[in-house]
Amino acid sequence: MNKILSLFFLLLSLQLFAGGGEKKDTVQALVVSVQKDDPFDLDSMSGKDIISLIDSLLDLDAVPANLAKEINAYAEEKLLKHDFYISLTGFYDSSIYPSNSLYQKWDTYNLYPYRESLREKDDEVKLIIADSLNHCNFVPPIKGLITSNFGWRDGRSHNGMDIDLQVWDPVKASFDGMVRISRYHPGYGRVVVIRHYNGLETLYAHLHRLKVEPGDVVEAGQVIGLGGSSGRSTGSHLHFEVRFKGKALNPRHLIDFNNNCLVSDSIKLIKTKWSYTAVPLGIDYHTVESGEHLYGIAKKYGTTITNLCQMNGIRRNRPLRVGQKLRIGG
Repeated sequence: MNKILSLFFLLLSLQLFAGGGEKKDTVQALVVSVQKDDPFDLDSMSGKDIISLIDSLLDLDAVPANLAKEINAYAEEKLLKHDFYISLTGFYDSSIYPSNSLYQKWDTYNLYPYRESLREKDDEVKLIIADSLNHCNFVPPIKGLITSNFGWRDGRSHNGMDIDLQVWDPVKASFDGMVRISRYHPGYGRVVVIRHYNGLETLYAHLHRLKVEPGDVVEAGQVIGLGGSSGRSTGSHLHFEVRFKGKALNPRHLIDFNNNCLVSDSIKLIKTKWSYTAVPLGIDYHTVESGEHLYGIAKKYGTTITNLCQMNGIRRNRPLRVGQKLRIGG
C-alpha cells in the first residue's frame, strides 16, 4: 500500500509538472516486461510516458518491486531535486514539520536559526504560493495603510512591511502552515513566525497578544495574535516579513497591498549575494533603457508614476538604472 501511495503522489507531481499524459501501448508493454524482470530504462522515457506508466501501475493488484524501486530512485534523484518540487515538499516530508526536507531544523526560540550553507546550492528556485491542493492559500495579515516599506530606512535595513493597525485588531496568518515561534522578543516584541508548506516563513511582530503556540497548525485567515506596539516600536502597527531559508524577501514582490491579493500564484527566487530576489511569474516587466524616466514609462503603459512606485517598492525621485526591471502589470 505504501508503494501505491508513493507512486500516486509522484504521479500527481508529474502531472503538475508535465501537464499529464495518456496511456500508450508502449507503456503497457513495459509493465508486462518488468513483471518478467526484463531490463528497463526510465531515463529514456518521456515525462508523459512515465506518467502513463505510473497511472497504469495504479490499476495493478501488485506493483512490480523492481519497477517501484526504480521509480522511487528516479523521483529522488531526478525529480525531487528539481526546483519546482520544492513547492511540493509537504507531500514528501515524513516529518510533521512543514518543508522539513528543506530545513532539517525546527527551532522554536531563534527567529533566524539557518546557516548560510542551507542555500549554497541554490541558483533559481520556483515556488507555488497559492495552491489549495498544496496548502498554499492566501489571506492578508491585516488590511491597512503601509507606513514603511521594505528596504533601507534611516541607514538600516528594514526587512519587512509596516502596516498600520489599532491595538487589539486581529492579525491573521497569511498562508496555511505551522507556528514555529510565538514568544516575546526584545526588538520584535510579541512575535509569531509561521513556516509554510512551500518553504516560505512569515513573521508578524509588535503584537499585543499572542493567540497561538509553537507547533499549532494554522490555516490562512486564522487569527494568530492581536495588534499592538510591543518591543521596539514607535506606535501600533504590524511589522510583517516574508522569508525563505532565513533570507528576507520584499513582500511587495509577492503581495499587492493595494488590492490585498497576491501578485501571482507562483514566484521565482533568484539567488543574490546576500539574499534572494523574488520575481512573480506570469507578470509583465519593462527593462529600463538609457534616457528613460518614470513619467515616460508610466505613459507608455497607461499607468501612473504612483502605481509604478508602489508595484516596485521604489521612490519617484530615485534615479533608474539601465537594465533595471520594473513590474508594469499584475
